[in-house]
Amino acid sequence: MTLLHRYAEVAGSDVVEHLRQLAGLLQGARVVHVNTTAWGGGVAEILTPLIPLSRELGLDASWEVFEGAADFFACTKLMHNAVQGMRVAPDERGLRVYEDYNARNAERLASVLEDADFVFIHDPQPAALISHLPRRRGRWIWRCHIDASHP
Repeated sequence: MTLLHRYAEVAGSDVVEHLRQLAGLLQGARVVHVNTTAWGGGVAEILTPLIPLSRELGLDASWEVFEGAADFFACTKLMHNAVQGMRVAPDERGLRVYEDYNARNAERLASVLEDADFVFIHDPQPAALISHLPRRRGRWIWRCHIDASHP
């Protein structure tokens, strides 16, 4: 049984048929998702089933994990908190660390990201990748998973 058949058992066959129709417009499109964790957390829980479902629908979908260290994640935690309304901001050193890790990851992932038709950037951590890849050809979409409903 395919993933889509199992999905239809939960969502309904009409929903799956609608997904097939929509995906038909994007057959073979190269879609890359970028986030900072391969496991744990909400984004990983979303992408784990989304990538194989997307492939089954005919998209060339993949998932790249952004590499960072403690100083990088300390800076992006401040960004996360600021989006949620806290009056905090990274200092100059933190912003340099943020840009440095985005530049390093852009170099590491350039061949994948520059050729993609669509790149989904999940949350603030990899958001600056786009500024380091001037030869990109596809559309880039930022997907914010942070609750900003009550800033």
